[in-house]
Amino acid sequence: MYECYNRKLLRVNLKDRTVKTEVIGEELIRDYIGGIGFGVKLLYDEIDHDIDALSPQNKLIISIGPLTGTSAPLFAQTCIVTKSPLTGGILNSYSGGYLGYRIKSSGYDCIVIEEKSPEPVYVLVSPDKVEIRECRELVGMNTGEVEDHIKKRENKPDLTIMSIGKAGENLVRFASIMSETRAFGRGGAGAVLGSKNLKAIAFEGGLDVRVSDPKEFQRNVDEAYGYLKKATDNQWSLLGMFSRYGTGSGLGLINERNALATKNHQFGHFEKGPDIDSFAYIKQCPSRKIACFGCPVHCGQVHRFEEGEFKGMVTRGPEYETMYSFGSDCLIDDPNIVAKAHQICEEYGMDTLSAGCTMAFAMECYERGILTEQDTQGIELSFGNGKSMIALLEKVGNREGVGDLFADGTKRAAEKLGRGSKHFAMNVKGMEFAAWMPQRMRGIALTFATSNRGACHKRAPIGDELMGHLPMEEIKGKAQIVKDIQDRVNACFTLVSCRFAEFELPVDLFVRMLNTASGTSINAEEFIKVGERIWNLERLFNLDAGLTKEDDMLPGRCFETLPLSDGETKMEVEDLEYMLDDYYKVRGWDEEGIPTESKLMALGINR
Repeated sequence: MYECYNRKLLRVNLKDRTVKTEVIGEELIRDYIGGIGFGVKLLYDEIDHDIDALSPQNKLIISIGPLTGTSAPLFAQTCIVTKSPLTGGILNSYSGGYLGYRIKSSGYDCIVIEEKSPEPVYVLVSPDKVEIRECRELVGMNTGEVEDHIKKRENKPDLTIMSIGKAGENLVRFASIMSETRAFGRGGAGAVLGSKNLKAIAFEGGLDVRVSDPKEFQRNVDEAYGYLKKATDNQWSLLGMFSRYGTGSGLGLINERNALATKNHQFGHFEKGPDIDSFAYIKQCPSRKIACFGCPVHCGQVHRFEEGEFKGMVTRGPEYETMYSFGSDCLIDDPNIVAKAHQICEEYGMDTLSAGCTMAFAMECYERGILTEQDTQGIELSFGNGKSMIALLEKVGNREGVGDLFADGTKRAAEKLGRGSKHFAMNVKGMEFAAWMPQRMRGIALTFATSNRGACHKRAPIGDELMGHLPMEEIKGKAQIVKDIQDRVNACFTLVSCRFAEFELPVDLFVRMLNTASGTSINAEEFIKVGERIWNLERLFNLDAGLTKEDDMLPGRCFETLPLSDGETKMEVEDLEYMLDDYYKVRGWDEEGIPTESKLMALGINR
């Protein structure tokens, strides 16, 4: 049993420069499966929940799932769980590419990073040994340079590396961790590594990945490929478009439905949207598709810019969410500027969503006179000014001048600036908005408000609301839908699956692949219950960390009238309060949003 697991946890203490391996017990596998489950359970058990996220006492946990490294499609992602410097609550963040496979084939299912190194270091993980190496020469390097340097220093060109840039070193609260242009973007995991003086972790891999019942597992894998082939063969389906043109191919539909956040979420339609979508990049640049490990969708797009100010630049992306954050939300219609902002975030290691949303917030502060050119050191931060946006973005990455203010995110910046800026600081629990508009889609409103990690686009009835299967403005019944999606997605993230898999594959197939890979006999109901268990444990962590019902709220802008092409819409505060009350009930929580003892008992959670 558990053939697809290594059943090994690697514990790296940066202060003592020690490493040790522990056996992952059957109880942890049974109750939490892997991925986000391992990370949340370990973080909950091993740190004080109210510590400073940037203190040495915080831990960063890297985990993969039982299907990682197998032939199952869309299970390439790696999960990080830590306490977020941006929200103060628990964070789970994901990255695709080849990293998960390298971790699995290096012999580990989970890695726990502890304490703080007195000197800058990186960690080299091989199947036969783990080494901590000093690396003062890497300080100040961008993420791509770090990867190249470590590969040359180790004389191992096939290493897969996760690293931070200057933003992580400078403790930018939305600093990301990068791995071959793939980002652990949301919530500031890069700042946690920076606080620990850990510049990078490199994985060599090389071990085989086994499954319990190869023949039956392959039958299930073939079935999964069948679902995905059907989806990608249809050029008008979500995955069909993504497979051909990248995630930005969906921008037009969202724009058409007046749901594309524009000018710091003041509007839902951007007239210049077609100038910054995937089709615009493919038309302008030589482009090619790329994919994560074992993925048949190939949603990634690499573009080479052969003309203009950034001639010679090569980028993977931007993705749809970045087209929103640096594009429509800032009124930037120049695809070159959006791509350059994306590239800066990759090099510095910054979350493009939080960074772009913060730029839009800064622009509105400037427009309203809350910030002046004296405050910005001469940068004219008007909406649509791409060069000024680039200048501010680099200042943020370096924590230089006014950039130091915005490097802490919109919530803290608004607290310092005052003058009503909190009203349009678009964040929940401190995490900046993804592209979706709560004032347009009520399910998104409830999802953003209740997400444990902040304004998260990963768990929402986005498709059903956008496609008209659910009325956008309806509030009744949304609580049950949101709760069910959150539980299902959390369960899928134990494996660790791409969200596209959850879009297309039935839950029963996830379970059958898990069972035939691991030798377990879990059923679909138990699988979803694992997701619910994790969600409740995250909630308990956040409550202990000081978050309350008051943090399940949206900024004031979400209750303004939103103009539409055929009229207008408005969400009232009472609408969200109704959905929240309903949500707490269907979750089995009390009126303050606290899980009841009976709910915890039913989930097998002992506080």
